[in-house]
Amino acid sequence: MNVLFTPVRLGPLTLKNRLVMAPMGTCLDNGGYVTEDTVAYYRRRAEGGVGAITVEGCLVSGDTVGPEPRISGPEFVPGLRRIVEELEPFDVAVGVQLMHPGRQVVEGPSVAPSPVPLNSAAPVPHELTVGEIERIVEDYARAARFAREAGFTYLEVHGAHGYLPSNFLSPQHNHRTDAYGGTLENRARFSVEIARAIGAACDLPLVWRLNGTDAEPGGFDPESAVAVAGMIERAGAASISVSSGTWLTLQQTLAPMSVPRGHMLDLVRAVKKEVSVPVMAVGRLDDPDLAEAVVEQGDADMVLLGRGLIAEPDWPLLVRDARRDELRPCIACNACVDLVGRGERARCAVNPEVGRELTWAVEPAARLRRVMVVGSGPAGLEAARLARLRGHEVSVWERDPELGGKLTVAGLAPSKHEVLRFRDHQIARLAALGVELHTSAPVTARIVKEQGPDVLIVATGADPLVPPIPGIDGPTVHDAQRFLRGEVEVPPGTRLVVVGGSATGCETAELMRAGGAEVTVVEMRRGVGRGIEAITRRQMVRQLRHDGVELLVNATVVDIEPGLVRWRATDGAVHELPADLVALAIGWRPTGSSVLEDLEPGDIEVRVLGDADSPADFVRAINAGADAALAL
Repeated sequence: MNVLFTPVRLGPLTLKNRLVMAPMGTCLDNGGYVTEDTVAYYRRRAEGGVGAITVEGCLVSGDTVGPEPRISGPEFVPGLRRIVEELEPFDVAVGVQLMHPGRQVVEGPSVAPSPVPLNSAAPVPHELTVGEIERIVEDYARAARFAREAGFTYLEVHGAHGYLPSNFLSPQHNHRTDAYGGTLENRARFSVEIARAIGAACDLPLVWRLNGTDAEPGGFDPESAVAVAGMIERAGAASISVSSGTWLTLQQTLAPMSVPRGHMLDLVRAVKKEVSVPVMAVGRLDDPDLAEAVVEQGDADMVLLGRGLIAEPDWPLLVRDARRDELRPCIACNACVDLVGRGERARCAVNPEVGRELTWAVEPAARLRRVMVVGSGPAGLEAARLARLRGHEVSVWERDPELGGKLTVAGLAPSKHEVLRFRDHQIARLAALGVELHTSAPVTARIVKEQGPDVLIVATGADPLVPPIPGIDGPTVHDAQRFLRGEVEVPPGTRLVVVGGSATGCETAELMRAGGAEVTVVEMRRGVGRGIEAITRRQMVRQLRHDGVELLVNATVVDIEPGLVRWRATDGAVHELPADLVALAIGWRPTGSSVLEDLEPGDIEVRVLGDADSPADFVRAINAGADAALAL
């Protein structure tokens, strides 16, 4: 039997399995109040068979306002109770995370153990007095009582990621000289007092989320984490959930696809050796074999699934029932994180149901039709999948030799191979559903007429933008996609200039540098990585510089000739770059379709989707495909 599906104790609770939904912000609340959208989102994850669900961080102090739900007053209890009541039929333990953002607050007063700002653009936080610290400790205790009143069966304190308890633990940011600063025991005092106050306020088992490291120079380190884990256990915690990173090192906390799975396991193992209570592990553990190994080898007692349950709510049931081929993979693109970080509702690049669970319904079509999808990028593949699930007869037509469109191009860079997992999953699901798949099959009006579909979905994507730069049509200049596909020979030592520092430009630079080329990226904007989620962009830019890629920003290419690229700086000065080859990654324009131009008016319903309509990101593309299929 898979050890993931054996019971485990959490204080007095017995969880039916060892899979716990990690607390993640959704921005589905309304002014701090739980909405029916919030309830439906959690119900969908409960339906998927997870053993426990930790509801996203709720603010414990009344003067703290943000995009998070709140648990700072009795007025917020009824909404939270709705979540618990709605999840009751699913034999799932439901907990809630209590949080105080401290200096990482979105709105309201910024407070911290010391007046050290988050970054150069952030306000200097107010240094908490001892009296204010004591009031915040009571805020946690009061929130715990509200949680019990709402019906939650366990609590979690967010003591990681640079939020207030974590900020106190950091010697880099806590410069106090009183009882809450200096020694590790003093810096941990705030956390210990919170744990004890919660234990005195209610009898719910307490999970403490702790950084195994801040991953910052001079910050909270693994050795200190092990010691603090023991202090927290002695203060009454029933479990330690080990994470890492802060807002300054988010590539640790919310690892992009370039970070290996299980990157926090060494931290988890160290804490596990110190404490006797169950330990929870997190960090891209949504690979079933890895998750099973974590528990089987004794690295942790429970596995947290976060983004993996956003992408695939049925992950537990599919793994339990040996239906792994149906698992929709999370590609760690962090689109969900990026949206929530901007205060927008959670969505997903691979699962269009996310954020609209309340109204989502894939029902049999009232009238079955023949649907012809032209183009196999994210929009086309998702339109085909959902249309077939609804009972329509579906075919997909792709002009290139392989399916995938921009999914294929995006997945060719070394750090982006996870994208290909999703592409391959979609193609496999379409084949299993009986969708006709045609490759190397450009579509004309004649072919459409011969096929005789009732509905034509045009999802042909976008073509590269080629501006009128002198020499841009020269023999050494190629579209960046040709480099990614390996269609241009680039021997080691080749001097390659990538014009455009967007996602495609950065991915091209990464792949070509890995092959030994000398690469320079020229971008007219003030930064590279346009179109890349913030955490992924930060990680990619750091890696490009580490690997020796030169990044020129505020630089406009004015002329290209064999062996040379000229660019203009903001001061008007023109500079020259030696260039054996030039890759163009300037942007995209909707692909023109002769199908639409030549198609005669008739009974065929036509829908134009995704980049074929307007160049967009994967989230909008896959949602456009879903909307089209659900409307048929």
